[in-house]
Amino acid sequence: MFRKLFLSLLLFAGLQLSAQTFHFQLFDVPNSASTEADNINARGNIAGFFFDHAGHQHGFFFSQGKFTQIDFPGATATKTVGLHNRDDVVGAFTDASGNQHGLLRDGITAAFTQIDFPGAMATQALSINDAREIAGSFNDTAGRTHGFLLTAGVFTQIDFPGATLTIIFGINDRGDMVGAFTDASGTFHAFTRQGGSFALVNPPGSTSSFAFGLNARPNVIGSFTDASGNGHGFLEQNGVFLQLDFPGAASTDGDGINAAGVIVGDFFDNAGVEHGYIATKQ
Repeated sequence: MFRKLFLSLLLFAGLQLSAQTFHFQLFDVPNSASTEADNINARGNIAGFFFDHAGHQHGFFFSQGKFTQIDFPGATATKTVGLHNRDDVVGAFTDASGNQHGLLRDGITAAFTQIDFPGAMATQALSINDAREIAGSFNDTAGRTHGFLLTAGVFTQIDFPGATLTIIFGINDRGDMVGAFTDASGTFHAFTRQGGSFALVNPPGSTSSFAFGLNARPNVIGSFTDASGNGHGFLEQNGVFLQLDFPGAASTDGDGINAAGVIVGDFFDNAGVEHGYIATKQ
């Protein structure tokens, strides 16, 4: 039913799921209760977030073997998820009143900037490219979730045609974007947006999917649920899907990929604890 509403929809054809061996490395913030690694830049620096053992959420920036904790001033919770090649970091924080705002942390000065879509009830900044274009999502006063693009101080609302919810998770230096939307049944579907045109991203055998990141090629990274309800990560390269499963994990997500093809993500172990990982193709 949604095809009637698409302005310009590019469908992937002849897609296949290919077997591929990945080398996985556990990547957890020391002494954390849980870790999620969300994005990696060309330098190999990583942004993500973690929970401490008191249940508090913090962002982190990892560079040259060192973790730096990130907390927006006065926030009760901070989540950082995106970064570019000059190490600016974006994310979201919760203030003392329980309201959510986007954030930008300067990679040189470490100064913070609050980001709020005009009139929004909540805002998340989820990705940033080298031109400092920021993509993310916001909730309007009716509680509906929309994607957005922030360019040179100007906000643009982005909605997948006919969707009931849209989130933009990633943007590359060409301005290509990836994200997820929900259809009328509430099912999530991954998508790309290139040159203003939307395209579905459907890993073979998936019942729902999310696209979380992309590089300039663009290779798309994300996750999907299969018919048995199991969660897997995926990497899409030129119409070929590679499945990502951390060894022994209950479920795996693919979250970010850099120009060299190095992947970061998260997985849940059989005890339900979330961990970060770094993966490379063998």
